Amino acid sequence: MSDDTEAGGFPQIQTWTRPGVPDPGGGAAYGEMIEHLREFLDKVAAARPDAAAIAALSDDLAAWSRRLAPMAVPEQEQIFAHRHDLPGRGQTMSPVLKVTEGDETYVRGKVTFGRYFLGGGGAAHGGSIPLVFDEVLGRLANSGGRSRARTAYLNVDFRAITPIGAELDVHGWFVSEKGRKRLLRATLHHGATLCAETEGLFVVLKPGQP
Repeated sequence: MSDDTEAGGFPQIQTWTRPGVPDPGGGAAYGEMIEHLREFLDKVAAARPDAAAIAALSDDLAAWSRRLAPMAVPEQEQIFAHRHDLPGRGQTMSPVLKVTEGDETYVRGKVTFGRYFLGGGGAAHGGSIPLVFDEVLGRLANSGGRSRARTAYLNVDFRAITPIGAELDVHGWFVSEKGRKRLLRATLHHGATLCAETEGLFVVLKPGQP
């Protein structure tokens, strides 16, 4: 990865930053918490806990839910998925993309599916792969100072098993832009093997659309 890469894994170019967007807070400690949460989800998925561990963990989770409930804020004020300086924007819904290069027309990076995303037989769950593609193409579609767009469709073709625990190559690029419509494509490779590919259509929002 080049020296001009942000802590969040995105090159320090206008393509992947959000100028003017306020820091939602949390500091460095929030990033560490999210990393621990990602690791925790992988450990839970891989474990076969005994009855005592299940009961203790259930109690702890319930206690933390009660503690966090009064801290709920409107969507615009939440920290989760709004920290553009952190890997994966500080969210755990999809695997983290670590960008190695890119501009307003393309992006290349690395992604690893942890045990939490296991579908079976050592393969990533089929539903987790579109999550990665939508994250990659969605950020690319809205990069470079472009007006905000939302996903209209995402067609995914599964070509081979996508293994968990292996570093995979992601490549996304712009195909065309006409009016409010932006067409993009992306591929996911394990070495020379094409695991999946996608085509996504993103439509620019009209004034006042959320």
